[in-house]
Amino acid sequence: MRFFLMFIILVAAVTSAYAIEPAQGQFNFKPQIGVAEVVSDGEGCLTIVDSSLKLNEEISIVTLQKPQKVIKAKIKSKTSNSCSKNPEVPSDASFYIFKIKKNEAENMTPGIAVAGFTGSFNVVKGKVHADLDNNGNFESFRLCTSNEGLHLTVWAGEPLKSKRLWHEYYYLGYDVQPNCTKKDYAE
Repeated sequence: MRFFLMFIILVAAVTSAYAIEPAQGQFNFKPQIGVAEVVSDGEGCLTIVDSSLKLNEEISIVTLQKPQKVIKAKIKSKTSNSCSKNPEVPSDASFYIFKIKKNEAENMTPGIAVAGFTGSFNVVKGKVHADLDNNGNFESFRLCTSNEGLHLTVWAGEPLKSKRLWHEYYYLGYDVQPNCTKKDYAE
């Protein structure tokens, strides 16, 4: 009986150790989400923590103007210097040039780029949703303004009513009418 009890404890310990580790290929919000902005006709700059994106790799860009939509783009090149117009990029960021159709680039505000996601995006009532982490719940995307910039966010459900999973600030350098809440940016 004692041997059987020790065996059960050992199996439980090994099983729980594996349950804590993330599954291989699991979505990771910090490195797989970044900021996409148009820098010239049909070319854009991706600022993202992931330094391993490949040439011609496809990314999805959630445009945050109403109605939201998803644009597909391909990585054209990696650059060692910032290509972003944002002077306040993360210190661990990598920069990529991507190509999109010229008509999609017109009037595009900075959007949220998603890399390495093979699932689908859905648009419901003008808002994009996707189950990025494959947990059965759809994440959503939000843009709001502060005094001089934009807060881009990804949420575990409905924005402001669920957990914020990703956040990036984009400094515009000019005054805009603020509409953010503290939940959009507070740590």
